[in-house]
Amino acid sequence: MKNLFLLVMLSLLHHWAYAEPFEEGNSPYFFRKLAGTEMIYHLELLPSKGEILDSRYGWSETYWPSQLGGIAYRWNHPNPEPFRYRMKSQQELMKMSFEEISQLSPAELYDVAQGDYQFSLTRKTLSMVSSRDLWWEGICHGWSMAATNYPEPAKVIVTNPDGIKVPFGSSDVKALLAMHDAYNYGGAFSFTGRRCRVNGKVPGEAGTRDRHVDPPSDEEANTPECKDVNAGAFHVVLTNMIGIHGMGFVADIDRFNDVWNQPVTSYSTEFLAEEAISSEESLLGIVRKIRVKTKMIYGEELKFFTPELAATGILNFVSKNPVTGTPHQEFRSKEYEYFLEVDGNGKISGGSWISDTRPDFLWLYQRSRSFRNAPIPLGGLAKIYRPI
Repeated sequence: MKNLFLLVMLSLLHHWAYAEPFEEGNSPYFFRKLAGTEMIYHLELLPSKGEILDSRYGWSETYWPSQLGGIAYRWNHPNPEPFRYRMKSQQELMKMSFEEISQLSPAELYDVAQGDYQFSLTRKTLSMVSSRDLWWEGICHGWSMAATNYPEPAKVIVTNPDGIKVPFGSSDVKALLAMHDAYNYGGAFSFTGRRCRVNGKVPGEAGTRDRHVDPPSDEEANTPECKDVNAGAFHVVLTNMIGIHGMGFVADIDRFNDVWNQPVTSYSTEFLAEEAISSEESLLGIVRKIRVKTKMIYGEELKFFTPELAATGILNFVSKNPVTGTPHQEFRSKEYEYFLEVDGNGKISGGSWISDTRPDFLWLYQRSRSFRNAPIPLGGLAKIYRPI
């Protein structure tokens, strides 16, 4: 009985939320750069649901794990041999079949298409990754940003300067887009929230490969940098970017140290109840406090094919074909509960989290006007990328 009483009290204390107004670095204000207009804060003007305007965005793709070689991984080869394969000479490539060339890694395909038999991109990629990297490390930031900035690419065949026909599948081009946006980013930048570097997982969210499966201590979880994106800022960004403008953005959906960037594509919000305002909240100008539940939907990673995985009925594999509008495209969702704080003008001025699970931060670089060639040599993407 004593333990039950303690658990009840801890639960009540855990869900007690104090007023949290927007503050510097944790405000929806910064997303005006991407929205192209000032953000709307008035609660009554914010849609309760929305989705991106073009379904070709938010596509699924792998995060190109570093421990497999990143985009230098021969994902379509029957024996990929990460980090151990030998790159082909021009003479060997001239003799290879169309199917054999298609089994090269995205980085190798790019180099061959450029007539670069020194394999500059492939060697650069391999120099940046290691088989000792953690399983979750990769370019999810590049994939999620590219999936937000570019309609899904089509398959394409490029003839290089020596007449070699180079077949790029959709995932090959997506790998190049992800690598480009991971390092050659440009344009306007928006960021809201804080980066939490405390190890741990929200209860129930740890995977079998995670090293730190338990939640951190309350002291660690409640440090300023681990307060994550302000709940009110999250709501304003989500409803403005997707609900009003039909534009996606990127969210780190892991609350603590691990970073899982995902391209956000849609949402729906339910208003649960009005809460009483405390005297302290009233002094801060809060006149309404509303409990909200929001379901946020995002594009999920694809997996590399194995017969064992295929036998389970999984469909979402890295593919030569585009996945948009097919069963191979996968979306997942997170449900969040939080309080919205509204001032006397009916505008959201802040918010606080109720649910343990929450985004760490929201961000996006605007698509650059042209493909860049530094620091990663990917300027040739302009002749390879074709949207579906």
